[in-house]
Amino acid sequence: MSYRAFRFDSGKLDRVKSLAAEDPTLPSCTTFEALSGFVWRARTAALGLLPEQQTKLLFAVDGRARFKPPLPTGYFGNGIVLTNSLARAGELTERPLGYAVGKVREAVKGVTDAYMRSAIDYFEATRARPSLSATLLITTWSRLAFHTTDFGWGEPRQSGPVALPEKEVILFLSNGKEKRSINVLLGLPASAMAVFEKLVEEM
Repeated sequence: MSYRAFRFDSGKLDRVKSLAAEDPTLPSCTTFEALSGFVWRARTAALGLLPEQQTKLLFAVDGRARFKPPLPTGYFGNGIVLTNSLARAGELTERPLGYAVGKVREAVKGVTDAYMRSAIDYFEATRARPSLSATLLITTWSRLAFHTTDFGWGEPRQSGPVALPEKEVILFLSNGKEKRSINVLLGLPASAMAVFEKLVEEM
């Protein structure tokens, strides 16, 4: 496995969003939706999965404001739920970027009060962990202000985990003081990493 961090500055993020917006059914999207769709699509292409291979994108959605009534201001407990998008590898790689981004957006919109409560009931009943088979799990820490944390010897130069917990996990990290830049940390087999790097450079 080869591990890399790719910096998506504001210009590159805008480029990803503009490519996604070329899809007439997707007039706008968030940075998370656009970047997640791009990474899911690029990773699928880099791994050279067969066109009929089913792939799954798994990610957490903040449910604090989605509950009815919403969780109170100042609530510090866990307020997320996992949701997912499914697509065949061929659909992701052969269709424009807007297709993948649209799948991400559909999954985000599907997280409602009923979805949150159903997810809680399911987990309470089964305690089941999601399968990571043919799955990409994206975790975003890009809004956590690690770069402003001072333990007494000044602001950090860089922050992030020492290692990723699983090979299927990709982490979005803030890029220090450049608030509009995101570092994408991932691991891939060396040959696939070369393909992924090329796809990022072509942005």
